[in-house]
Amino acid sequence: MDPSKAALLASAAILAVLFSIAFLGTSGEKVIVATTTSTADSGLIDYIKPYFEAEYGVSLSWISLGTGQAMAVASRGDADILLIHDREREEQFVSSGNGTLRVTVFYNDFIVVGPIGDPASASSQDAKVCMGRIADAGRSGTALFISRGDGSGTHSLEKRLWAASGIRDYENSGWYKSAGSGMAATLRLANELGAYTITDRATFCKLKESMGDALKLIVVCEGDPALFNPYSLVLLNPSRYPNIRYGYAIDFLLFITSPEGQGLIGNYTLSGERLFFPVYGKTECLGLPPEDEAVAFIEDLRAHR
Repeated sequence: MDPSKAALLASAAILAVLFSIAFLGTSGEKVIVATTTSTADSGLIDYIKPYFEAEYGVSLSWISLGTGQAMAVASRGDADILLIHDREREEQFVSSGNGTLRVTVFYNDFIVVGPIGDPASASSQDAKVCMGRIADAGRSGTALFISRGDGSGTHSLEKRLWAASGIRDYENSGWYKSAGSGMAATLRLANELGAYTITDRATFCKLKESMGDALKLIVVCEGDPALFNPYSLVLLNPSRYPNIRYGYAIDFLLFITSPEGQGLIGNYTLSGERLFFPVYGKTECLGLPPEDEAVAFIEDLRAHR
């Protein structure tokens, strides 16, 4: 049987038991979301929080880390649900039995940014070309690149772009620095050093709003399909993590995938610019595989909630 189908069947069986219990999870009416720094740094989770809490009477808390670190937190049972953006690792998390379901809920995009004046002449609509120019300029001593270096989804994308560009020598090069930090901190470091970096657009816009003219970074690459950035919710397996607040995780899942939740995501703006785009149940419109089984499972949950 396909692992995703097996996970959904197992999840359905678990829910049949859980819904017969008056209280789901441990004490304390709160749900903890392990999420990426981009959803927190952009202000999206703060924006959603009061609406979710008003509807469900459950406090929303979150731990914002790079995707790899967020998954590690969830793997210890220290969070109730994941909101992350690295599809390959999301699928591995579910197929390993740590999760029971993943579903794409919204997207934004990555951009490559660099110092005003673009000393590497990196500007291009092709991300591979842009990264190659940064590497060439780095070797000649005219450019610096700052990596997240934290195992995040952004870091994973960066490594894929270097590979696609045929760049192999970057990690041990003097022009390449690893920040080992979240997106906003990495952007601040790139700004301070006059360096290039890869960022999600939402965090860049949030920082631009707060820093104003003090932010000396400009967009040098955007719009390449390789920079597409989908986010997913991943339910943890309550059989493996019996102390998680599974019922409240379901509440959060149902809220984010509801018309209200999707509308809130689509309506969130900074300086008039939309930062995230709802996509629940519409992945095939974006060239991603359809998620019919996950959507059917969620809608069945909603019907019986």
